[in-house]
Amino acid sequence: MAKDWDKAPIKLEKIADLLFDWNIYPRKEVDNRVVRSYAKALKSGSEFPAINVGLFSGQKIVVDGFHRAHSRILLKIEYINCHVLPFQSEAELFAEAVRCNSSHGKTFTDVEIRASIRRLQRYKFDVKDIVSIVHMPASIITRESTKPITTITLPSGKKLSCVKVKPGTHGVHGLICLKNALLIVCNWAEKQKIPTDEPVITKLVARAREALRKAQV
Repeated sequence: MAKDWDKAPIKLEKIADLLFDWNIYPRKEVDNRVVRSYAKALKSGSEFPAINVGLFSGQKIVVDGFHRAHSRILLKIEYINCHVLPFQSEAELFAEAVRCNSSHGKTFTDVEIRASIRRLQRYKFDVKDIVSIVHMPASIITRESTKPITTITLPSGKKLSCVKVKPGTHGVHGLICLKNALLIVCNWAEKQKIPTDEPVITKLVARAREALRKAQV
């Protein structure tokens, strides 16, 4: 459920006490041009909304407002106004960070959108929830969930890229095709589009899930 930040208390926090967690922040980087633009506006007397901060595991984690905070850091301003709310899990924090950042500010890149969708799926958010979080139509969410895999990570940690080979031959391409098939089986089972009450199908799904656990995308 989305947080109502407008009703959250505003506190003046020391920026040095805030955690800028890149595991929570859905963007790949802070845009220095945006930071400099905000800093220029601050010097001209402009005021910005309070940033959003989540309380989790004893830490004050920035959920939304990296650019606003970094513009103050650039100007050597030590404090910033913050809306502060408690969170119960990392999944909740990440979902709220995506929700806030996708609804305003700098537009997400395609890479950031795809990464956010994939991670929300790993946190077991359903399509309806993800649509409201990333502000994207359901068709895009579904397309991302079934997108073909082009790389595979072996248990050793070595990454291999898909290379087209002749039909019937084995190799990385064959491994990736197999993994795509396993993903389809698991996705179908989760959406109850195959009869998982049948013993043979249940065993197939269990084996597919076990195989996927042994290889990371």
